[in-house]
Amino acid sequence: MISTRSPQYSSTMQVLTCPVSEAELLLRSIERSVTDAVAGQPRVALAYSGGLDSSLLVALAKRETEVRCYVACTPGSHDAKAAPAHAEADGAALEILELTEDDIRRLAALAASILGSKDPVRVGYTIPLLSVVQACREGTVLVGNLADELFAGYAKYDSVEDPTALMKIDLEKALSELGKLNDYTNCEHKRFAAPFASKEVIETAASMPLSRLIGPRGRKLILREVARDIGLNAHDRPKKAAQYSSGVAKAIERMAKREGLSLRVWIESLAG
Repeated sequence: MISTRSPQYSSTMQVLTCPVSEAELLLRSIERSVTDAVAGQPRVALAYSGGLDSSLLVALAKRETEVRCYVACTPGSHDAKAAPAHAEADGAALEILELTEDDIRRLAALAASILGSKDPVRVGYTIPLLSVVQACREGTVLVGNLADELFAGYAKYDSVEDPTALMKIDLEKALSELGKLNDYTNCEHKRFAAPFASKEVIETAASMPLSRLIGPRGRKLILREVARDIGLNAHDRPKKAAQYSSGVAKAIERMAKREGLSLRVWIESLAG
């Protein structure tokens, strides 16, 4: 558990320091990053799924300001069904943005343009984020980007002997994408804030032994420990990729099939 004890002093006024756990070290770095991200904002938006990353950001951001969560998803999707209960458990105000096929078609074209990519996976997980950026009424949009790359959140890391090299490659790609999304958000006269992408959080995550990130007990182990230590129900929620939990992946597959196109060719066709 994360210690909340105050420092103790000897009679000679020397600090008797207690070892800081890895979980506490990580929590402090994320806390500072969240505080910096929301400073001076009376209310912020948060791209929410109810998973570990977004629930942790809700808990920390609520200490500093008012938070409104947004989840963009198709009717009947996992997020549409699960997010309200998760938001209630997290004590968060929630607004559901219902994605129609027209919305998805428009946002898919926009995502492909922003990212410079026709990759269905990259386009798919970006669509809900863009919907939140466009729809939210707040000036700052908090996102959980980079948590999976920093803390070994993807299932593919289970299938390699040492996922460290792959995580570094994925982190570089994610940072590049984040820069592009930030540029777009600025054009919308809003600010894209990714607390997990701060230099301090990245360096703290890099200092953790691989065994604290991934192992027989699962993935994102240290982040789950942080969430558990501050009392979050989300600490044991399974990872669900945004493009699937939002229903976007199924929707674009359905639309592409209807037009007799592969997913990549369908995305390319949107540019015309």
